[in-house]
Amino acid sequence: MAPRGTATRTKLVDATIRLVGELGYAKTTTRAIAQAAGVAEGTLYRHFPDKAALFAEAVLQQNRHVIDWIDSLPARAGTATVAANLTHCLTHLADLRADILPLELAILTDPELARVAPPPGALPGPPGRLAEYLRAEQELGRLRADADPNHCAVVLLALLFGMAMNLPMAPDQGAAPSLPGITEAVDLILQGLAPRPR
Repeated sequence: MAPRGTATRTKLVDATIRLVGELGYAKTTTRAIAQAAGVAEGTLYRHFPDKAALFAEAVLQQNRHVIDWIDSLPARAGTATVAANLTHCLTHLADLRADILPLELAILTDPELARVAPPPGALPGPPGRLAEYLRAEQELGRLRADADPNHCAVVLLALLFGMAMNLPMAPDQGAAPSLPGITEAVDLILQGLAPRPR
């Protein structure tokens, strides 16, 4: 049996996942989350500082396997091919997009959330791990040394976002469709990142 605090936290996360799925991030209130979890609203704030932190935890819990894989990405430098590693990375990140997109959009439109967003130029979480991986591959000579890993990570993520924009948004159909063309897109990007002959 889980300790009471852990059980309450789990109920809050589960309620958040359910309500955000039904209503979207913007329409999901802390009061509704607490009510769905069967706790007082003040209890929510004993476990999470705000709605954004609770939502971020819900996204992490739903996608722990993906986050763990992305966290291990820098250590994968020099293993398999760069193309295979990047294709796996972007495929995993595509799986996250449906869960993370509402939080990213909320950060862009909610002044309270924008205040706590990472500073410009900082690449936290999965984008940061992708940049670390690219930097490690540069050190191994498998990518151009003069390419900025942070900029390259942003380009790869923008590519992923652009590909996702061509998919129909149909939340009532269950899981988000997979993105076609990731392998081809990675191959195209790698043509520009390949080490230059000396």
